[in-house]
Amino acid sequence: MLSAVLWITDRADAQQRVEAAPPDVVLAPHRATYEMKLQAARPNSGIVEVNGNMVIETVDSCDGWNVKQRIKLTFLRNDGEEFETDSNFTSYESKDGLELRFSVRNIQNDEVEEELRGQADLEGIGGKGRASFTLPEARSFDLPAGTLFPTSHLALVIKHARQGDKSVSYKVFDGARLDGAFQVNAVIGKPPKPPAGTPAVRGDTVLLRQPAWGVRFAFFASGDQGAPPEYELALDLLANGVARSMLLDYGDFAVDARLIQIQALPRPKC
Repeated sequence: MLSAVLWITDRADAQQRVEAAPPDVVLAPHRATYEMKLQAARPNSGIVEVNGNMVIETVDSCDGWNVKQRIKLTFLRNDGEEFETDSNFTSYESKDGLELRFSVRNIQNDEVEEELRGQADLEGIGGKGRASFTLPEARSFDLPAGTLFPTSHLALVIKHARQGDKSVSYKVFDGARLDGAFQVNAVIGKPPKPPAGTPAVRGDTVLLRQPAWGVRFAFFASGDQGAPPEYELALDLLANGVARSMLLDYGDFAVDARLIQIQALPRPKC
């Protein structure tokens, strides 16, 4: 099981290079479908099997990016009990990196467990910001200087990878939590080799003909890097923002996501 904790010192030079989506990084509008299965589980997790799928849609809307992510999973416990989860995340992020609108809905066994909605704005690239929630209750708080939103963060990590950087660290706010931004440490290396017998991806596979890197992210609650990360995410990441595979590691268990279908989405005439 992949459970290594990534202790990366926040680099001042990385923070100084905070910027909106770098102009030399061209993200591809696309819809990607992944098959998800349990990769590993600790005995005390109580989880013996996980199956499901994830669909991620990234749409270019001229002045911003609309992202939709839906994950549907069925879990089997060691006592034979099954339960289903259905997680939906949608967002709009302006291409200047200064505005984010978001909506999150998490369902378990057809009952809504959590619903978040709100927006966040930054004073300027590298500057402070403010996040405001309308669900589950009205709540606002400040975002620290240097905070990035998810798509800007992804593009910046790709830029670092292309430059040959091996590790970077940024504060990232995505609206999926009520208590502020994550400190996200990234280690960049060679892309993983797909396991033997991995089926071919269907669809617009021309999108996969890109330089690639293996990137492992560790997500820490803000100001809490003395503790293990809340979770880790490993990507086989392409230069256009498509991920050929993912590993979502929650500590007690890890779920593998393999790309099975890719569809190119049109770029608008802006």
